Amino acid sequence: MVETDKTFNESKRVGEMLGIMEAARLFVIDVLQTCRFVLEKGMVSAYEATRQELKFLVKRFTVLDFILGNLGLLGLLLCFMVFLSGFSLLGYQIVIWLQDGVWNAMPMMMVFNMLFENTALGTWMQNPDSWLGLHQLLKWSLDNIPISLILIFNGMILSAGMAAGIALAIMFRRFQFKHSDQG
Repeated sequence: MVETDKTFNESKRVGEMLGIMEAARLFVIDVLQTCRFVLEKGMVSAYEATRQELKFLVKRFTVLDFILGNLGLLGLLLCFMVFLSGFSLLGYQIVIWLQDGVWNAMPMMMVFNMLFENTALGTWMQNPDSWLGLHQLLKWSLDNIPISLILIFNGMILSAGMAAGIALAIMFRRFQFKHSDQG
């Protein structure tokens, strides 16, 4: 066994871990109480309580909270624009189809060729010399999955993730404010 000059203070570490676990327990209890309130009291009471909570939060937010909150909302807007661009592209394809009667397919291969032409990956996709099974899988995927579906799906996932992140940040700040007032 190797001995070091540093000593490890186990009781301090355990105390820190217990403090973190207690804060997490209180946070989860607070979230569960909020969910129970919404389910029991209904949406009208929940709306009024939400207005009061927002007033409570806005009074205590710092400049950094507002800056990061606005950056989060900007990120959410950009993610939602990706989602809408998928529907816009699909709408464009539908209008062209209604005019001409011919479906204008826009597979992912169009984007791949635009991004990776004259690169090693683009050359491999045109003329594979190894990894032939992977080439077949990628070629089928890029030829058959439409760009609009990818944009809609990714935009939906990114928007949901950003919204969840913003909601968690607000809930965490609320938790901090409530427990700093009590302590």
